[in-house]
Amino acid sequence: MSAQHAMRRVQVADEPRRAHVLMIAIRDLFVDEIIDTLESSEDNFSVTCVAPGESCARYFAGETPDLLLLQQKSNPDQFDDFIREMVEGFPGLRVLVFGRSMPDDHLYRVINAGAHGYINEKMPGKHILAALDAVRKGSFWAERHIMERFIKDDSLVDGIHSRVLSLGRRLTNREAEVLALIMKGLSTSEIAERVFLSHQGVKAHLTSLFRKFEVKNRSQLILRVLDEVSPVGSITSLVQDGLQASRSAV
Repeated sequence: MSAQHAMRRVQVADEPRRAHVLMIAIRDLFVDEIIDTLESSEDNFSVTCVAPGESCARYFAGETPDLLLLQQKSNPDQFDDFIREMVEGFPGLRVLVFGRSMPDDHLYRVINAGAHGYINEKMPGKHILAALDAVRKGSFWAERHIMERFIKDDSLVDGIHSRVLSLGRRLTNREAEVLALIMKGLSTSEIAERVFLSHQGVKAHLTSLFRKFEVKNRSQLILRVLDEVSPVGSITSLVQDGLQASRSAV
């Protein structure tokens, strides 16, 4: 084998694999803009768009897509069930829902069904790419108040719960346990009773958590955890950024 041929093979092997995005959507101007944004990005996205009702089984027959983008209006009747089926059937699949106007209760159900977040079609391209990047890395892309609703809920979604408990391998099992209870708003006394520790034992774990997350109190700790679980503070502000940018361009 010639040195030139060997070098060519190494270059091919080193090329980054293109992330495959499967979209289920009714094609319109907004959908086309999202596709153009993904395909023209530097992240090597390969996008396939499937119309609602069309079988997408063949796209899962070989290598499972990295991301599934579901248009809110594409399957309004069995939307939650479809998301749950996809997430349970393909554990490595990351799911994002997108639309223009989605009420909080709908978004709560969407994430409860297993989706990893949602994006607004009017968001600028850079924020859409940021959403996909965050979700691919294991975070959720949802507004802060939606995530707080889950974290304080006793029926905490498994995916979010596991994300809170695995915020870096820097936490011990006991620290992760204490952190999860802090996120639910329990007091030091309640945590001590729940995990069978003394008050001083709980305070020692709190001090360790403050140090590891580089914060000084519980409020800062909760905000830091929310930032790591879901890095977007307000999707509304991201949409406004996009609208202002489009007006400036006119």
